[in-house]
Amino acid sequence: METIKKLDLTNLDDMINLRLGIQNYDSKFLDELEILISEKELRERTRKYLMQSLNDNLHMFGYFIDNKLIANCGFYIDKHFPTYNTPNGITGYICNVFTLEEYRNKGYQRKLFQDVLSNAKKMGITYFKLSSINVNAIKMYESFGFTLSDHMYTFRMD
Repeated sequence: METIKKLDLTNLDDMINLRLGIQNYDSKFLDELEILISEKELRERTRKYLMQSLNDNLHMFGYFIDNKLIANCGFYIDKHFPTYNTPNGITGYICNVFTLEEYRNKGYQRKLFQDVLSNAKKMGITYFKLSSINVNAIKMYESFGFTLSDHMYTFRMD
């Protein structure tokens, strides 16, 4: 049986495992110098973050097959000054998009992503941001209408 549902703290360990899956995938593209903490520490910090933020400013959804969480996707809400293109001052930042390897390329994440956007729209979010280095994920985002913007700068404090 396949279902999509909003995740809560009863799904905490599964969410943490999928989050670490993303981080382990992305770490292939990082220099060793950019990895600042161990996987164990990242796991604990992720647990703390989820316990503090889930269903407050972070909303996570999961795709289940036979009660197994095989994919998750969510968004956090960034509240800021109103702008011309975000008059309510709310931006949704898509995060934690990940599907277990054996379930990829079967359309599960696409269905989940559509559900996430629909739920965000019901909450009044009309403007979204995301970042990705995964070519397949980028193709999916573009198919939903996401476009690349060159107006984002980053800075890391030492």
